Amino acid sequence: MGVLLVTGFLSMMMYGQWNIYFFQVYFNFPNLRMKQYSCSAFYIGADNEHQQVTIISNNGALLIKTVLNDQQMVYLPAGSMDTILYFGREVSEDQEMYTLDLENPETQIKVSFLVSQKDSEELQNQLRGKQVFFRFKNPRILSQLAPGIQLIQTQNNVMVEKMAVFPKNMIDQASISRLCQLKQEADILSLLKEQEHQNIIKLEEIVTDGESVSIILENCQGGDLLKLLNKKTIKMDVPLVMINLLTGLKHLHEQNIVHRDIKLQNILFLDAQNANTLKIADFGLSCFKQQIPYYNPRCGTPGYTAPEVYSQQCIYDEKVDIYSAGIILYNMLTLKNPFGNSKNIQDIIKRNISGQYDETHLVNVKINNPLGYDLLLKMLQKDARNRPSAKECLLHPFFDQEIYEIQEDQNSIKHETQKRIQTTKRVKI
Repeated sequence: MGVLLVTGFLSMMMYGQWNIYFFQVYFNFPNLRMKQYSCSAFYIGADNEHQQVTIISNNGALLIKTVLNDQQMVYLPAGSMDTILYFGREVSEDQEMYTLDLENPETQIKVSFLVSQKDSEELQNQLRGKQVFFRFKNPRILSQLAPGIQLIQTQNNVMVEKMAVFPKNMIDQASISRLCQLKQEADILSLLKEQEHQNIIKLEEIVTDGESVSIILENCQGGDLLKLLNKKTIKMDVPLVMINLLTGLKHLHEQNIVHRDIKLQNILFLDAQNANTLKIADFGLSCFKQQIPYYNPRCGTPGYTAPEVYSQQCIYDEKVDIYSAGIILYNMLTLKNPFGNSKNIQDIIKRNISGQYDETHLVNVKINNPLGYDLLLKMLQKDARNRPSAKECLLHPFFDQEIYEIQEDQNSIKHETQKRIQTTKRVKI
């Protein structure tokens, strides 16, 4: 359409309302390795005139500037869900030039560029999972996993798709809430994509068909921890499961990310028989620590939520994830729920708030597995100040400290975790 984007313009959906922002560009991504790619391209104007520009991808953010006067034309932050990228048709076989269109459905603004085949392929690689791509071909749906979540067959693999429709109007609060939650999950996972971790689910890409937007995730075909615990045929290596869960949480907390919904259903496995394939999933309630007071502060799943989340002040930090992981440890050690199985959710919430978990199920654990019992008590401390961090939990003798030594370097942790599979003693449950 050849309409130039206003410099520094961005339309964002936050907290259920559309807001217009004018801003200056700062490429500032804390705790992430700087990864930049730049190339030359041509902007296609309204009367088909060509203007040379520079396209810069920096950790998934997209900046386009004019070559003539170094003026900013477009800026899209990583994880933006407002603008759709179309990597399209070949327009010049001789020069191998391809189209790149950027369209904002809300403002009806669209701009077009020409890029070389090599640069088109590299930009797609750089921006996949960081920007919204237009889906040219609908995948085959294999099964419905949950409302808005389906298993799909793509060209190369089987993936999981989580979808949210674009709200028709501002009255449609359910669609707005779903879209905001999906956007938050995409924001978090697109940043984590720069520092991929073996125990965190991988975001493959963000796509749209113009009516809805989806995030495409790796398929954890081993199932979730709740289903595995209910299967009598699978023997659960509790220490190894907890090592992988806590190692994933340690990575998140080092990025100042708080998950806020750790529970059995959100712990997935690529292989049900291999605890080292554990993946922390469902980041719809996750946020950065500094966002906690502003982004859905009272959230989580009753029975897993740390007591301080329910407090009047609602002031908390990443230690809420440790408490939830402690509940998972309780589940695995006892095959019971610490706050009972009442069908009245208010009863569970009251017990959850009090922090008074059922100790009758822990009698045998205390006798047969004193180290597991000790770690559990520490993780379920009602006062978050007395709760250990993920790193401190990993240093607990429950994980056989003589063999499994935690290193500062994340790669060493991975190496030692793998080594432990062959060498560590198993804890009797």
